[in-house]
Amino acid sequence: MKSWIELNSKNLKHNLDIFKKKANGSKVLFAVKANAYGHGLKEILSITKDLNSFEYYGVDSISEAKLVKDIDKNKNILILGWSDEDELELAIREEIEFVAPSIGYLEKANRIASKLNRKGMVHLKVETGTSRLGADPEELAGILENFPYENLVIKGIYSHFANIEDTTDHSYARKQLKIFNKFLKKIGKNDFIKHFSCSASSLLFPETYFDMVRVGISAYGFWPSKQTYVSFNEKNGGEIELKPVLSWYSKVAQVKDLDRGTYISYGLTYKTYDRSEIVVIPVGYYDGYNRELSNISKVIINGDASPVRGRVCMDMFMSEVTHIKGVREGDRVILIGEENGESITVDFLADLAGTINYEFISRLNPMIPRIVI
Repeated sequence: MKSWIELNSKNLKHNLDIFKKKANGSKVLFAVKANAYGHGLKEILSITKDLNSFEYYGVDSISEAKLVKDIDKNKNILILGWSDEDELELAIREEIEFVAPSIGYLEKANRIASKLNRKGMVHLKVETGTSRLGADPEELAGILENFPYENLVIKGIYSHFANIEDTTDHSYARKQLKIFNKFLKKIGKNDFIKHFSCSASSLLFPETYFDMVRVGISAYGFWPSKQTYVSFNEKNGGEIELKPVLSWYSKVAQVKDLDRGTYISYGLTYKTYDRSEIVVIPVGYYDGYNRELSNISKVIINGDASPVRGRVCMDMFMSEVTHIKGVREGDRVILIGEENGESITVDFLADLAGTINYEFISRLNPMIPRIVI
């Protein structure tokens, strides 16, 4: 293999156990959408299928839901994304729970369920200030006074925070929570599963737990943001350790000796200042190693940090190893991971690339082999 990803099963179990304990009796939804945040859906499911640290899987589509159902038949599945009519019909046929983000969507789902002579199981999405999928709370409350869709069963009611990660000022999140609580009070007592909490609010605000906590990025060992980490430590004094599940490796494809003044890669963006030794690494932006990492990132080879030289190409990039003795073709290259006191984290690479850890890991090429350890 020229490149592979390793998944630490113990770390994933450790992180999920943390949130099960923090949920304090509430259900836990483990988000595995976007190919399990780039970790590999099938491989993550092979770890979690026998765990009792959560009750729900959260996916984006019916295709993800069917894959989950084939591997783990013992947990509930909620499709959090939008589904067109064909996908919605499949969800109802498969008895998979799905989101209804509008009154018109409820009407469509009811019509499809009636045609199939089935019951559709819905979670109503309440718009509280994110301006994405979601129904107006006043309009939704009016519908719930005398719910007219006899072929639909309401399983849950939920919303989503817009600004709880990117700031240490959580006033907007509290405003959203106030809207949601007002809505719940208006519709009165019911048996619906109420959920609002994401990874950040699960770490910071127990008052957002309701009946179920949704955990995504942090189940994989990442803090949702630096601000969340700061807020948590100010509030709790750093009582938990999230452990990264993913490491990423490649191999040295070729070692080359270059004369002083030799250009490296496209665009001639790097020129050697002295005689140099470089290696070619068979990974590029197609694999998810962002082009923005050109000339500023590093890898670890034989326990030493090795800087990226020149532009990252589609399928390869170069790194300088002049200072590392005895590098040979086939030597292991650490893209994400640690060795001999050197460390490269997803957050480090995401910062260099001008993005966030969510985007970096979710864009790792799904064709890269994932190995559970």
